[in-house]
Amino acid sequence: MFLTNFRILFFILFFSVYAKAQKLPVLTISKYGTSAVKGYFFLTANENLILMDKDANIVYYKPLLLAKNFTLEKNGKMYFSDFSNLYLMDSTFQIIDTFSCKNGVHSDMHDVIILSNNNVILLGNEKAMVDVSNNYDWKKKWGRDTLKISASVIQEQDEHHNVIMEWHSKAYFPLIEADTFFVNRDPSPEAMHCNALDLDFDGNILLSSRNFNEIIKINRKDGSIIWQLGGKHNEFKFVNCPTPFYGQHNIRILRNGHLTLFDNGDYTPPHGARAMEFEIDEKNKIAKLEWSYMFDKDITSRRQGNVQRLSDGNTLINLGGPSISCVWFVIVDSSGKKLFQVNGPDNGNKTILPKDFNPYRILNYSSLPFKLHRPVIDCFDSAGVNYLDAGAGYRSYKWNTSDTTRIIKATKAGSYSVFVNYGDGGFISSEKLILSDSMLPCSTKLKGNRNKEH
Repeated sequence: MFLTNFRILFFILFFSVYAKAQKLPVLTISKYGTSAVKGYFFLTANENLILMDKDANIVYYKPLLLAKNFTLEKNGKMYFSDFSNLYLMDSTFQIIDTFSCKNGVHSDMHDVIILSNNNVILLGNEKAMVDVSNNYDWKKKWGRDTLKISASVIQEQDEHHNVIMEWHSKAYFPLIEADTFFVNRDPSPEAMHCNALDLDFDGNILLSSRNFNEIIKINRKDGSIIWQLGGKHNEFKFVNCPTPFYGQHNIRILRNGHLTLFDNGDYTPPHGARAMEFEIDEKNKIAKLEWSYMFDKDITSRRQGNVQRLSDGNTLINLGGPSISCVWFVIVDSSGKKLFQVNGPDNGNKTILPKDFNPYRILNYSSLPFKLHRPVIDCFDSAGVNYLDAGAGYRSYKWNTSDTTRIIKATKAGSYSVFVNYGDGGFISSEKLILSDSMLPCSTKLKGNRNKEH
C-alpha cells in the first residue's frame, strides 16, 4: 500500500511540474537608442530550454525538468544539462550523446567545458566525512562532531566517456573553511559549491568556488593549485576594487586574457550585484578591475547569474536571482549605457521570484551555424472566408489564438503565429504574420504552399 501511494504521489508531482514546464514565461522587452541586438539568445527558464530571437521572441522551446546550461558550441552542436547529465544535441535539436561523472562521483552540472578534441570537463561532488568539532559554525548548525560534507570534483572524459583526469578538492582544501555566511544559509552541508569552469590559454583550469568567494587556477596535469583569487586565501593585490566579490558565478576568460565574472553581492554586508572584468597579472599577483557594471546598488542576487562579452564589444548581464526585481538581463555598452532589457514575469511584489522563473544562464550568439526549419503560415480565401494554414507534416499545432489545428480562420486583424513539434520533444515557431485588414488579409503576397482544405 505504501509503495502504491508513493507511486501515485510521484506521478502527481511529476505531471504537475511537467504541466508548469509547458507554460512559457511572459516577457517585457525594453530597447534604448538605436543600437541593434543581434542573433539569438539561449537560456533555460520555467523548466524549458528556450531559444529567443534578437527581439526576445521565443523561437524554440523544449519542456524539461531541472534543465540548465543551454549552450551553442563552435562546432554547431548544442548542449544542455540537468542535475545528473550533460546532453549533446545536433542542429535539429536531437540528443546525440550523454555524459555524466563516473567512479562514484555524483554529477554537478553547474558548468561544463567541451574541448576542441571533443573531450568534456565535468563538475561533480562526493561526500567526505569531516571532523567539525573545532568549528563553531558547522557544529552549531548541524549539532554533530563529525559531518558528511559535499566536496567538489573535476573529471575530464574523452569522447568515448573514459575518465582521463580527476581532481578532488578534499585533497587540496580544508573543507570546513567554507565562508560561515554560506554555511549558515545553505540547506545542506556543502564545502566549496563550485559553480563555473573555464580553460585558460595555457590549458589549465579556472574554477569558481562560491562558498570560498574565490577563483582557483588548477594545474590540469598534476592537480596542484597555481593561484587563488579572492576569499580567505587571496594571493592578489586588488587595484580599483575596494569592495570584494562575494558568491560569484560564471568566470570566463576573454580573448585579451582578462577575466570576467558575475559578482552576486549577496553577503553581510551586501552590495549591488555587478559584472566585473579583471586584468590578471599572474607574475606580480595583481588583479586590476578594468570594467564593471552594477544594475542597481540595492539589488543583490541570491543565486545564478552570468556575464558575456559580445562580439560587438557590448556586454550581456543576467542578474540570476535578483533580490527585489523581475529583471532577467540587460545589454550595456562599454560606458555602461543600457541598450536592451528583458524582464521576466512580475510576481506582483518586490520579493525574489521562484527559482525556476529566473534563467540560470543567458547567452547571445550573433548567428546560428545551421538553419532553423520554421513553419510558414499561408493565407488563403475560401468562399469569402479567410484562413491561415501552418502547413502539413506536423503532429501538433499551437497557435497564439489557442487553436490547435493546422488551419484556422483569420477572423480579425492582428498578429498570428504558431508552434509546431520540432526535434526531440521540442516546439518551433513560425515568423509572426501581421494582418492589418481583417476583411482582406490575403491581399498580401505570402510565402508557403497554399492549401484550401479546411
